[in-house]
Amino acid sequence: MLNKSGSWAAILASLLLSSLVLADGRGTSGMAVSNWIGTVLIGNPDVQAGQAAVDAALARASAADQPLFNPELEFDYERTDINISSLGLSQTIDWSNKRGAHKAIAEVGVRTARVELSQRRQLLAAELLSKLSAFQAAGELETIARSGSQLMTRFADLSQRRWEAGDVGQIELDLARLATAEADFALASASSQRIIQKQALRALAGLIQIDVPMLPELPPLIESAERNKESLMAALPSVQSTRARMDSARSEVDLRLREKRPDPTVGFRIGKEDQESLAGVTLSIPLFVRNTFNAEVEAANADLIQAQQEALNTQRQTSARYDASAQRYQVMRDSWQVWKAGGQASLDPQSSVLERLWRAGELSTTDYLVQVKQVMETQAGAIEQHGQMWQAWVEWLIASGQVEQWLNLSGAQ
Repeated sequence: MLNKSGSWAAILASLLLSSLVLADGRGTSGMAVSNWIGTVLIGNPDVQAGQAAVDAALARASAADQPLFNPELEFDYERTDINISSLGLSQTIDWSNKRGAHKAIAEVGVRTARVELSQRRQLLAAELLSKLSAFQAAGELETIARSGSQLMTRFADLSQRRWEAGDVGQIELDLARLATAEADFALASASSQRIIQKQALRALAGLIQIDVPMLPELPPLIESAERNKESLMAALPSVQSTRARMDSARSEVDLRLREKRPDPTVGFRIGKEDQESLAGVTLSIPLFVRNTFNAEVEAANADLIQAQQEALNTQRQTSARYDASAQRYQVMRDSWQVWKAGGQASLDPQSSVLERLWRAGELSTTDYLVQVKQVMETQAGAIEQHGQMWQAWVEWLIASGQVEQWLNLSGAQ
């Protein structure tokens, strides 16, 4: 009767392998993942908002490069016993080159906006990779749960026939039915989780009609060239952003110092008083007596100190994150390769042994179900570990600023 229902060892083996070769059977190349993420980045509202911020910063830089003061034209007419009329032209002179300070601040603003755009792109690409990994793992776990549900259904049918033949008791039949119900619940939970992950991915990607690609089975090694920590840390968007804010604060200090210097206004007037011609020159200089603008300088200096300390703190955090993410990824990758080399193969003979023991009556139904459940949990654990390995890879890509470089998206806007 058991042989007619098929080999349990074959079922368990196929169940195991389905979770591990899924990426090879359905997978696409890394280029497909890169193209998919590149398409998402092009149409993403957050990235487009970042590009608009760059455009705005460029416009502000162009505005900051314009002269601060326009000439003023003045006309005066007075009619009394004598008629007086005059026409004057005056111009305030940017004596301390405040225009240059404004331009420097605006240029730093352009650099900041571009860095923030790069950071938005990298974080979005990394989140897409993370969501893609979670969705892929959820799909593979659903496949395992569905196979387990089918396996327990076949087991319950077989137990029903054996109970009718008197080979097993009512308790064993009830255990088989309970195991089937548990497997069905697990399938429903796995299917629900896959729907949740799919919704999260689609909400982030916004590409309802485009097929979601599959990640490769194994991310690459961290090459020694990629371990040039100092250059990688210097190129990180978060580090560049804090340095840009520090440069902006320094330019702000320079501007406040220049604002302490008054800008003179020079004017020239011509006119007539009855029949006599008039001409005159005026010079006015603001006197910074009641307000010396020292408080503004002190505030700008404090902002500069704050920016410097924040840059130092960011550098420390990014350095620690880089080291931890590289180590964690290496551990996870090594663990997965060990599983592929030995752990996967060790489960196949175990399922065959379980079948022989159960058929020979040396293994009770309870013990058999426990062992089968252990096999299922090990398979699920392998899939979860594979997903964690990809999450660790994404964390290292973020920590090293290599997301777009790895996806060959650097420079694509």
